[in-house]
Amino acid sequence: MTEQSLATAPRRGVSRRLLVLGLVMVVAVAYLIYAATQDASVYYYTVGEVLGDSSAVEGRSIRVQGTVADGSILQDETRLWINFDLTDGVQRIPVVYESTPPDLLGYSTEDRYQDVIVEGSLDAEGILQARHLLVQHGADFESVDSFADGD
Repeated sequence: MTEQSLATAPRRGVSRRLLVLGLVMVVAVAYLIYAATQDASVYYYTVGEVLGDSSAVEGRSIRVQGTVADGSILQDETRLWINFDLTDGVQRIPVVYESTPPDLLGYSTEDRYQDVIVEGSLDAEGILQARHLLVQHGADFESVDSFADGD
């Protein structure tokens, strides 16, 4: 072999290794992006849509908007869990949340509970196992302190 062919032989091996390493890194980054977007994608449903096709949403991460049904709230004294029914005015989905609920959950104004968005998954028994609860309120929300001051 000549000096020239010996000098180029290691370069081919190094460049192939770098090419393979670069390809592995691109595939790994693409997989991480794919996995992150799959975990972050949560489908938004109404109570009627969930109950209309519960087998399609069972076990999937979903968000459901509804109203807390009157008289359905059940929680322990320590406020470490809460159960309630989410309704669209016609149908109901039982919700179980095993964490401290938001402070505003369960207050009613004008004889109506507030709207709630529940993020979680529907189990095989038709119970929405909540991971997050978001309480909606209108633009005219005021703290209790402002009423105490006479404002």
